[in-house]
Amino acid sequence: MEEKKLNEQESLELITRMINQTKKETAVGSGNVFLVWGYLCTFLSLAVVAMTLLTRNGGWGWLYIAIPLVGFTIAGVLSGRMNKKYKNPGTYQAKSIGAVWACLSGVFAAYAAFCILHWSQPDAWTGMFLLGLLLPGIGTYCTGVILKEWSLQLCGFIGAFTGVQFLFEICTKGMAITIKWPVVMAIAMIIALVIPGHILNYKAKKAN
Repeated sequence: MEEKKLNEQESLELITRMINQTKKETAVGSGNVFLVWGYLCTFLSLAVVAMTLLTRNGGWGWLYIAIPLVGFTIAGVLSGRMNKKYKNPGTYQAKSIGAVWACLSGVFAAYAAFCILHWSQPDAWTGMFLLGLLLPGIGTYCTGVILKEWSLQLCGFIGAFTGVQFLFEICTKGMAITIKWPVVMAIAMIIALVIPGHILNYKAKKAN
C-alpha cells in the first residue's frame, strides 16, 4: 500500500497533535512525581537547617540520605499506579523525557555507590550535594524543551544555576557545605521541581 504524503499544513498539524498528546500524558503522570521529589527535598533541607541551628551539630546533614530512599519508593508507587491507569505505550516524546530522568538518576546513583565504597572520605559527599542541586534543574529544563514549555525551561535553568554557583565556590574556595546551602537547596527545589509540578498538573487538568 502506498503511503500518503503529507503536505506542510498536515505535517504541522500532526506535530502539534503529538506535542499536545505528550503534554497531556506527561503532565498527568509526572506532575505528582515532581511534587514528591520537590517537597521531600525542600522539607528535609529545612529540617537540616532547623536541627543544625538548634543543636549546633552539622551531623544533621546526613538526613539527606533519606531523600533517595523515600523518594524512589514513593515515585515508584506513583509510577506503577499511573502505568496501571493509563495503559498505553506512550509517545516518543514521553519516552524521551523518561529516558532523560533515568539517565540523571543513574548518574546520581552511580556517584552515591562510589561514595559508599569510599566511606572513609567524607568530603566526597559534597559531590552528592552538588548533583542534588544540578540534576533536578537539568532534568526539568530538558523536560521543558521536549514539551516546548518555556516556563519549565526557565525553572530548570534557574534551579541548575544554583548548582553551577555551588560548583564555582568548591573549585575556587575549596569550601565545606555551610548552613546557607541547605537553604539554597530548599529554594532551588521549589523552583526546579515544586513549581513545575504544579504547572504540569494544571496543564493536565486543563487538557482534560
